[in-house]
Amino acid sequence: MIDNWLSKTKLNKILEKFVNKLFLNKISANHLTILALVIGLISALFIFLSGILEWELELIICAAILMIISFFLDALDGILARLANPTIFGGILDIFSDRTVEVFIIISLISTNPQKLMWPGIFSLGAIILCLSMFLLIGGIIKEDDLDETKKVIYYRHGLMERSETFLFLFFITIFLIFRFLLLWIFAILVFLTAILRLRDAHLLLKTNS
Repeated sequence: MIDNWLSKTKLNKILEKFVNKLFLNKISANHLTILALVIGLISALFIFLSGILEWELELIICAAILMIISFFLDALDGILARLANPTIFGGILDIFSDRTVEVFIIISLISTNPQKLMWPGIFSLGAIILCLSMFLLIGGIIKEDDLDETKKVIYYRHGLMERSETFLFLFFITIFLIFRFLLLWIFAILVFLTAILRLRDAHLLLKTNS
């Protein structure tokens, strides 16, 4: 929802000008995607280390900062791709990178207190699998003529939990240690609801086209 809203605000235009001036014809969108992936994985590593080393607070702060940088670069790579002609592989790489970072961050969070966070963590990962499955299934039945509406190579319906919402939840779960159990359960439930809503979208879409 936030992604859809931001795409219609002046902030999107400001970011487009920023990307156009700083990155266009200097670096590819795929390079930004890979950089965001690497930084996101380092963030996950810091979260994991916070559970086994003495410098818990320092590592959590570093992880949170790296998470912000990773998300920011992930936002910029999409803008750069649209300015420099998006490719199907770029869209696939972006999805792979996003989900990889999310999964490793959740696994790292679980590792900090496995006895307490195991079940909400498992449900979160399961919900992500369901949501991604619906994402791919709906994308597979969309006609190519509809792709122009989203300015994306890979089409998807806007949902309850998208990239921005996921980032915010993982960020807050990371920094608010005492609320991790509750926030992780809320995250799992919202992602599962997103999968259900995508299932409803598929039903309505197929019903309209039949």
